[in-house]
Amino acid sequence: MTTHKRLVSQLSLIAVAALVAACGTATTPAPQATSAPAATTAPAQPSGNEPELTMWTWKVFHVPGLEAVAKNFEAKEGVKVKITAYNPDEVYRTKITTSAQSGDLPDILSYWSGGQWELAATDQLVELTGVVDPAWKANFLSGTYEKSSTLTQSTYDTCQKDPKCTYKNLKVGQSFSVPYLAGQAFFVYANKEILQKAGLDPNKAPTTAEEWMDMMKTVKAKTGTPGLVTGEQNADVLHYWMFNPMMMTSCGQEKYDAIYNGNGSFADPCVLNVFKWINDIQTNDLWMPNILQTNIDPADVAFSQGKAAFDLGGTYTLGFLVAQGMKTENLLSFALPPLKGSAYSKLEVSAFALIDAMVTKTSKHQKEALDFIKFLTTPEQMAVFAKTVGDFPAVKVPLDPDKIGPVLVGLMSAFSGKSPFDTSKAQILEEPGKVLKLGLQQFITKETTPDDLVKKIDAANKAAWDAKGGPLK
Repeated sequence: MTTHKRLVSQLSLIAVAALVAACGTATTPAPQATSAPAATTAPAQPSGNEPELTMWTWKVFHVPGLEAVAKNFEAKEGVKVKITAYNPDEVYRTKITTSAQSGDLPDILSYWSGGQWELAATDQLVELTGVVDPAWKANFLSGTYEKSSTLTQSTYDTCQKDPKCTYKNLKVGQSFSVPYLAGQAFFVYANKEILQKAGLDPNKAPTTAEEWMDMMKTVKAKTGTPGLVTGEQNADVLHYWMFNPMMMTSCGQEKYDAIYNGNGSFADPCVLNVFKWINDIQTNDLWMPNILQTNIDPADVAFSQGKAAFDLGGTYTLGFLVAQGMKTENLLSFALPPLKGSAYSKLEVSAFALIDAMVTKTSKHQKEALDFIKFLTTPEQMAVFAKTVGDFPAVKVPLDPDKIGPVLVGLMSAFSGKSPFDTSKAQILEEPGKVLKLGLQQFITKETTPDDLVKKIDAANKAAWDAKGGPLK
């Protein structure tokens, strides 16, 4: 499994866990902190027989954003769209399964990007192959529609080789949905009020990891506030959200791949320096207390309560912070900065799709439902959605703080159409991966050092590759 595929798999699960509310009943909440913007066009004159569409999601805090877009759609087309949320995710999946059997699915479904193929294979979705024309495709961020909303050759081949795959009847190039939410990890959020209290410029993001470390030290010295929080109870977090991106920028893709694939050593200075930097967070007492007992949601909640100056997460963290009551004007966002002298001056970050919208076969209003998902994924309406809920759209929205908010401008500005993780062929084998995850946590408990961890992970990596017949060529 490549590093990127492993990353996507891990982060899809983490993102869902981080953003799902903890309620198990159907809800149709009214907009909360932000009400739906006024309609952008004069209301269409109803003819008296317009349908009312239904749309389901499992993201309760997305409902106000979807309702804001639905209000604009009604003003333009005279067609209402009722948004309903069922959560948590397993309740939502069960609801879809039982409704598919009874034939009462909604007109429009939100679903995990890349998970729609099973629904398509059982003839639950309207096919969009050829419907999403070049102009519509051009709305989407690079790496979203073409990789998860269109059945790729790679996905097809993997399915055909897997005896458990349930969508072998689909063909390469088929499409049944469009993405409207995207994201990526590798982002840091700062509390501007805390930075200002420490005498730091609250609007200036660090350009190097060393500068970021100095900022955390200053905050701790001047205010007593811990420097950093993240969901470190989940051992994948430091590995995939901090170590891997810093190793990639420090070493460059070629060396990054070679080391993980058994053709290099973790003792290389480009890796050892990353270990030393991460270890220095504990050496300087900058972690929030009890960090190893803090998972992703509690970490974000703690940050929103001012218990740390910085929060390591992803684009999806923003919406959760806003849902906790944080004001976007009090947030500074930046991509994880590289060490001085790294192979790359910054990490190129590319987005991957998280949530798609699709029209069901049982809908009696397929044309209107299709019109709505096309309307939803226009830059103008995705800007409305993004500003309302503070979440990252899969569409190229205007980089205007008045339209999408200042924090999202910072996040979207950091994105590129490509990332070294997109083309990386590194394979992280299970045993060395376990050693690495445990070692990063043991920095915090002071049970290991960077030099000791390097020896352990090199030995584990060599043994794992020897068991496979030798390093990957």
